[in-house]
Amino acid sequence: MAEADAHSSMTERDLLREVASGRTEAYGRIVQLHRGQAYGLAYQFAQNKEDALDIVQEAFLKAYLNFKQFDLKRKFGPWLLTIVRNQAIDFLRKRKRTRVSDLPEVLPDHGAQRKTERRLLRMDILSAMAHLPDEQREIIFLKDYLGHSYAEIADIQQIPLGTVMSRLHHARKKLAARLRAN
Repeated sequence: MAEADAHSSMTERDLLREVASGRTEAYGRIVQLHRGQAYGLAYQFAQNKEDALDIVQEAFLKAYLNFKQFDLKRKFGPWLLTIVRNQAIDFLRKRKRTRVSDLPEVLPDHGAQRKTERRLLRMDILSAMAHLPDEQREIIFLKDYLGHSYAEIADIQQIPLGTVMSRLHHARKKLAARLRAN
């Protein structure tokens, strides 16, 4: 019990150092910290709960098995999401699916779930986003829903920083036009 309490007070950086030093139980806490974002991104690709969960499980396993390649000076989240993204793309290639049509079920609501107006607006946004091309939907999800920086998105998607900014600009412009049309 005391060990569990010690883990709950540790920072993510401390936990990552624990994992690097061979303490595998710290990895469970890292999984808890990142599973929501990982699932959200996987669901973007898979479009169903079971496949998204499979993708996330495989991604966490790959991250653990390749943890020695992780640079402890960097943030773990973007590195993990790169693995999730690549795992999802591989999964889709195997299943020969190419289209994602909706956002994940686990979008952060920031406490506004009880307000009808906010819920309706959120539904309008989700509906409008379903009509965006995959790369635009993914970049809006990473930036506006998960809150990643441009540099982190560039790392996750393995594209230049300027491309991130350009894609996000065009995606937001297209999303705004779609919302105005509704």
